[in-house]
Amino acid sequence: MGSLQHLTPRRASGRGSLATLADTVDERRYVCPEQLDRRFDQLLEGESDSRLLLLNGVGGSGKSAALREAARRGERLGYHVIALDGRQLVTVGPRLADVFEDLPDGDLLVLVDELGHLGARAHALGRILSTLPGPTRVVTAASDYAHDWLPTELEPLVATLRMPALDVETSHEVLRNHGVDNGSARAAISTWACGLPLALVLGAAAWVEHGAAAIQPGGAVLAAAADDLVGHLSGLALDQLDTELLEVAAVAGWLDDRLLADVLPDRDSHDALATLASYSFVERSGTGVTLHPLVARAVAERVRRDGGRISHLVLRTASHLRDRAILGDSRALHQLAALSEDPQLRAGMAPAHSATLYGDDVRAGEDDEIVRWAPKGLADAVRPWLLPQPASSWRTPTQVVRHTDGRVVAAALAMPLGEAAALVKAGDPRADLVAPLLDYAARQGFDDRVVISPFQLMAPGAAEEDPNVMALRNSHTLRRCRVSNPRFDLVNEFGWTDFERAVVADHGYIEVPELRREISGHEVRTWIVDVGPCGVVGLLFRGLAGEHGIDLPEPQTQGDLVLAALDDFHDDAVLAALPCAPLGHDLRHAADRVRTWVRRTMMAALHDQPVLADLLEQRYFEPAATHDQVMRATFLSRATYFRRVRTARELVAAAADRVGAPL
Repeated sequence: MGSLQHLTPRRASGRGSLATLADTVDERRYVCPEQLDRRFDQLLEGESDSRLLLLNGVGGSGKSAALREAARRGERLGYHVIALDGRQLVTVGPRLADVFEDLPDGDLLVLVDELGHLGARAHALGRILSTLPGPTRVVTAASDYAHDWLPTELEPLVATLRMPALDVETSHEVLRNHGVDNGSARAAISTWACGLPLALVLGAAAWVEHGAAAIQPGGAVLAAAADDLVGHLSGLALDQLDTELLEVAAVAGWLDDRLLADVLPDRDSHDALATLASYSFVERSGTGVTLHPLVARAVAERVRRDGGRISHLVLRTASHLRDRAILGDSRALHQLAALSEDPQLRAGMAPAHSATLYGDDVRAGEDDEIVRWAPKGLADAVRPWLLPQPASSWRTPTQVVRHTDGRVVAAALAMPLGEAAALVKAGDPRADLVAPLLDYAARQGFDDRVVISPFQLMAPGAAEEDPNVMALRNSHTLRRCRVSNPRFDLVNEFGWTDFERAVVADHGYIEVPELRREISGHEVRTWIVDVGPCGVVGLLFRGLAGEHGIDLPEPQTQGDLVLAALDDFHDDAVLAALPCAPLGHDLRHAADRVRTWVRRTMMAALHDQPVLADLLEQRYFEPAATHDQVMRATFLSRATYFRRVRTARELVAAAADRVGAPL
């Protein structure tokens, strides 16, 4: 049976076959990630109750290699190994029931690769697995699993593991095993591969074949290797895939059907998203999808060769993300920053992908480690902020950057002005670090989208280990601060390095001399930034527009904009020129988008006053309507008519202003 291999230990022989040699080379090159190594030990050596290990992850993440390693370990431990491939079972394979007939005596290890290809037959496989003898062990691999493919009675025996991105140390070991003996080359390939095992292998092959030319950033060899990667993962060349969808995904970083519908209005967004999700290098992330960073870079590089094409994609995407960010979508804010060509903006708000660091909430017992990073006398001031909040609390938890090995390398907190004021009013011990900032904000009259940052700390040497750590810390903290489109940020400084001060100054922060003070004998300073009435979202969007040769008009409140759009509701040119209009689209589409925004704003403001809503519809939404025509049609006196129109316009403008900042 082509889909079934009974792998028995090979007899020692002076002259092995090519298959034997290939298996030996594969074993010598393979580096098992620590998490996977631990799971294999637990599964195969009986250290836990689990009998089934389900591996998942994007294509190229090492699932098939992990199954080959499981086979080798199983053979050494005396298991009879049965290896199945879902692709072969679907195409030319036998019935599943026949595969498991006449099994040999002894402990079994069943390996199933590409289980997702089985589709509905996965349920039949699950039922068969439940009938195998108790000592049987099972390891499966799939990018994604069908829902409830395993019988519920097997759930207590199941362990799952998402294939981890390889850290720098493990990546270097893989590259050494594949013949890359140059440290600089290993560092360059490791950075390029973003922890993806298959990318490391392809990068190593490029190095062995081409030498130093293979690791030039943006060079032809790495670009070709990226194309090879896509071919390995999808079975198709990059040119044969849905290029338009891949371009949008690469530019946006993360996208869902809402973004697709906006950027590609002529496509069915649900079908388009399903097409993307079917690619093995695309990963589900919440309600949307994301490309593997390496594939995204390869696609984005292709798009950049056509300047007009990339410009339109960026502007369309930026317009959509601006609207979402203004409404409080923190992910959209950082995606918007990632579209900018300004390295300072990208470094501060759109950190590069990291295979070893991620954002998290502070956990119990981590306070002792973090307070050591602060000057000794300030430990008591910082510690109360590090205590985990009860599940029912509405307080903002301290955010940390965590290494994949569990250690914390940075910590920070940002909170709304009102939350900081509540702490001071309650006499909370945390008030020492924020009370002076609140007093200063009150004296200056700052009350619009203010962020208070009591502290920002990094572990000694963290920035040298990974320069991305500060950007990761700040962006993750901003995402969790619950201030939509921040304008002001007041942040305390203590325990900072010269590098941190330089980064803060480069991003427009200035020190407030009058807020220099001593707490427990140590100086604390405070920095402030005011990004303007349009807030951070407006700052980013206007910067992006400028990079593409578009000068936006002076900021206007959203109330002013909605009234201006009402007055010229049927003039495409006027509507498309308003700051609220999306960029990168044709005139008609941009104008229609503004009309849609006006209608939604009006209905939200006047949902409980249908008479006023009807009056505005007749006057502004009907082509060529005049005040006199509507007055006669509604049988209203002139004074009553204009009073109602004025009231309706004021309500609509006020509703628009409540939703967002000036544009």
